Amino acid sequence: MAPRTVPTAPRKMPPQKGARPQVVITTTPPKPTASSPQPAPLPPDFYGMFKHAMKRDSNQVILAVLQRPMFAQAAIGLCGTAKSFPGTMADCARFLGTIGWQFADQADFPVLADQKGLYDALSVILPLLDHQAAVDSLDVKAFFTFADAIIQIKGSRREAQHQRDIEEVGFLPIPPSVLGSDPHPHLETASRARGL
Repeated sequence: MAPRTVPTAPRKMPPQKGARPQVVITTTPPKPTASSPQPAPLPPDFYGMFKHAMKRDSNQVILAVLQRPMFAQAAIGLCGTAKSFPGTMADCARFLGTIGWQFADQADFPVLADQKGLYDALSVILPLLDHQAAVDSLDVKAFFTFADAIIQIKGSRREAQHQRDIEEVGFLPIPPSVLGSDPHPHLETASRARGL
């Protein structure tokens, strides 16, 4: 017996006086049932985002980052993917190296270092990776160069901001873990913080 099909043939509407007949195509969409599985959402395409966020030359060297937030989001996602990669940390480093981190120059690095979450993602993934994987591969070495540069730029900026805060306010900001239950941490002076 043939399966029952939904009629999709055109049917004619009754003609109106002085008008042409209209043709209406009727279809019935399938009704969702409670037992029908919903398709799982697709994960983001971090490599595609990475590719579209920059301009490359014919040798795949990155000439410019065109969309910095998208680049940062893609880099963060790729680092997360590498962390969950089943294999050794050398395999994770090789995976990140295959993406293509070779920059023509480092002019975008200071701006990229300010992108939200990029410094944190690189700071977490870098100590986990096997740095010996960079010995054999220029691509892996390019990733380590990029990550080290971003971490160094952000670290030096934090240190400079810390020094400006000390000079401007005249005291050392002390983290709450050191202070304990001091009700007036803002009264801590530089001399008292150094134990003088």
